[in-house]
Amino acid sequence: MTHQTDSTPETGIRLYRKGPVAEVVIHLSSQKNSFRAADVQHLGALLDEIHASDARCLLLRGGAGVFSAGWDLSSVDMASADPMAVIGDVVGPFCKRLREFPLPVLSAVAGPALGFGLGLALACDICIADEDALLGSPFRNIGFVPDTGAHYFLLERLGYHRAAELIYPGRLLSGQAAAEERLINRAVPAGTVVEEARKLADLIASGPTQAFRLSKDILLRGGSFDAMMALEATHQAAVFSTADTAEGLQAFLQRRKPVFVGR
Repeated sequence: MTHQTDSTPETGIRLYRKGPVAEVVIHLSSQKNSFRAADVQHLGALLDEIHASDARCLLLRGGAGVFSAGWDLSSVDMASADPMAVIGDVVGPFCKRLREFPLPVLSAVAGPALGFGLGLALACDICIADEDALLGSPFRNIGFVPDTGAHYFLLERLGYHRAAELIYPGRLLSGQAAAEERLINRAVPAGTVVEEARKLADLIASGPTQAFRLSKDILLRGGSFDAMMALEATHQAAVFSTADTAEGLQAFLQRRKPVFVGR
């Protein structure tokens, strides 16, 4: 694992460490960081590495001011392609794993986040974008059905009628518009998204990591008020024995800032 974040990364998908923050930088040789199946598998291997490490937050971003324009369509052979296999065996499982990854995960979007790139960005817990970024799933232009969880995220965050308005015409949203419509968390001035995302990642990584993991589990499960209250009680009991909870309580009583260690 490389332990120094590089603003001009080598070509490929690289993992950098800055203290407790793991930063994955996508800088593929394909046009606008377009993915192939092998690239998704590489991302999955990096998640394995991060999971086995002592990282406390994950930041996913593109290199050279580009998040990802989606899938590398030049790699698709219509005569032999098996979309069910690619989505069912590679893309779908990875997106599900990223969404459920047991650490807080942030995406920092500059430039396009389209198709598969949009799915990557929205599968993260928090998505921040440059105000002039471009987000959407314009599959109507190639006759495909949006995938990578696009229907789920659009319906959940925008509602049926707004989701349909993006899918049918293939309309794209600027980072600013995506934030205003609550598709993403917020937009920041152009060119500042990496800096702002790193600040947030540092703040999150300094927090009680196990409590965040359990809160993430509650949010992902969802359910009724009673069901979520029950989960809160169960998870509160689980976190009560952690070192960070002991530190938090002691710091509160001593009127000082807690120093969490992620355990």
